[in-house]
Amino acid sequence: MGHRWMFQNIPLPPLPSPLSQLLPPPSFPMPPVQYRLFFNNTPATRDQLDKVEEITVEQEIDIIWEARLQIPICTDAQGRWSQQDERFLREFSRVRIEVQVGNGAFVPLIDGPIVGFENQMSGQPGQSIKVVRVNDDGVYLGREDQTVPHENRQDHQIAEQLLREVEQIASVEVDTTPAPTSSLPPFVMQQGTTGHLLQMLARRHPDFHAYVLPGNSPGASIGCFKAFPERPDGLPDLVLLGGDRNIDSFSPQYNAQSPVLTSTAALSLTDRSVTESEADPDRIALLGQNPAFPRDAPPATQRLRPRYGDRVDIAQATQASTTQSSFAYRATGRVLGECYTGVLRPYRVITVRSSDQLLSGDYQIIQVTHTLTRSNYAQTFTLRRNARSEPPAANNNAGLPGAIAASATVSFNVQGSIF
Repeated sequence: MGHRWMFQNIPLPPLPSPLSQLLPPPSFPMPPVQYRLFFNNTPATRDQLDKVEEITVEQEIDIIWEARLQIPICTDAQGRWSQQDERFLREFSRVRIEVQVGNGAFVPLIDGPIVGFENQMSGQPGQSIKVVRVNDDGVYLGREDQTVPHENRQDHQIAEQLLREVEQIASVEVDTTPAPTSSLPPFVMQQGTTGHLLQMLARRHPDFHAYVLPGNSPGASIGCFKAFPERPDGLPDLVLLGGDRNIDSFSPQYNAQSPVLTSTAALSLTDRSVTESEADPDRIALLGQNPAFPRDAPPATQRLRPRYGDRVDIAQATQASTTQSSFAYRATGRVLGECYTGVLRPYRVITVRSSDQLLSGDYQIIQVTHTLTRSNYAQTFTLRRNARSEPPAANNNAGLPGAIAASATVSFNVQGSIF
């Protein structure tokens, strides 16, 4: 087990009255935080660890995760900058970062190659740093353009094959996608990188995502093609007020443009038949009891753009588009020091407890920034939600499904094999 940094508990400053009465300090001791580094799948030495001044890890859904390691640099008597020839900091060397809060297990934040550097040089002593940029192993999904036909295979079968072909991905987790409703045999033409194709396949299914997670051991990344979970899986709640509060801020936003009903139609080039499809709002997996959109408000409508060259199941595509637009609530916030005993990560669901019953409930975690220094560990987050926790008002009896269906429109999506 490699060398670690241990952060000292820093007591929270007292809040001025009367806020101190509304927001009492946490009633539990603040847990210690440690992290450890691996270079090329080997625990960092003390000398290597001492070179790192600060670490930032950016995690976001549908985007390759990135870490930035700040390393102070200086010049020697001959004017040469330090850290330029370090073997463990060369391009495409591997870096893994793990963090532990309290007595919990170490949680990997990122595991992947060094993809670049940023040198910030200054004439002032002690002001020059080297920033090492690390990506997760999903970066290997986008390094080669290919033109490959995929015939008679469902989307999850294609995704599993593509993920297994990447040497840096040790295992895969793939959810089964529904079989196409079309009578034509499935056909997908890959024209681009593996990553682009995986993202395209994921967008065809309600709340599916393609991504790579760090595994339980160094160099054992996990390729995923999965639907977002619908319920929390054990992360501690985020609490805004009271003796158990563990977040410093919680800023929700509401988008009145969401959701929209998606509809389309497909014209077959073989028999000229038309297949129509309209998303069903009742099939959306809500993170609460009631939809986020007011039931008595007129919804927006959307028409899918035409697609060519593959046989897209339009029923799945319209439902996926409507599900994606249903997330009318988005919230940002910051964990309160080390009071939070968990490690946040995207592609998970978490419960938020705030003073507003409307905004309390389950949220999807879609973005997290971890900042580690020699004295502090901070987590900022972005969440989203497609539901309200309050019961529907008595006069809101129009119903979201009926209101949407009344204004549905249809566009034509011409399909057919061109190969």
